[in-house]
Amino acid sequence: MTTPTSTTQLTIMKTDELGRVQTTPEQRETWLDAFEQSGMSGAAFARLHGIKYQTFAYWRQQRKRERSAPDATAGPFFEEIEVRREHGGQAGLRVALPGGASVVVDRADQFPMVAALLKYLEHSC
Repeated sequence: MTTPTSTTQLTIMKTDELGRVQTTPEQRETWLDAFEQSGMSGAAFARLHGIKYQTFAYWRQQRKRERSAPDATAGPFFEEIEVRREHGGQAGLRVALPGGASVVVDRADQFPMVAALLKYLEHSC
């Protein structure tokens, strides 16, 4: 493997008995940062630097998952809502969802179902 720096430097990498190079998370982050700045395809970057493409693709997939994971430290959030009764309409709570979908809750026994739906959507989107 070569290092992702602009200066020429030789790095000896330790391998296990199967010839696999062991890298630290910091080293993987350095490779991925260099890849993002390179403008190359993943396969070309991996080939150029002597990294198995499957390994490199796995690193990229892991990074994507980590970056898209919800922030576990984020606490509850509050959203301002407006409750109004439309002329001739039934009383209830209309929850507008992203993308234009909405849910109307007009009975107290429906709240647990809507809460479960919102929790599901939070983790799946």
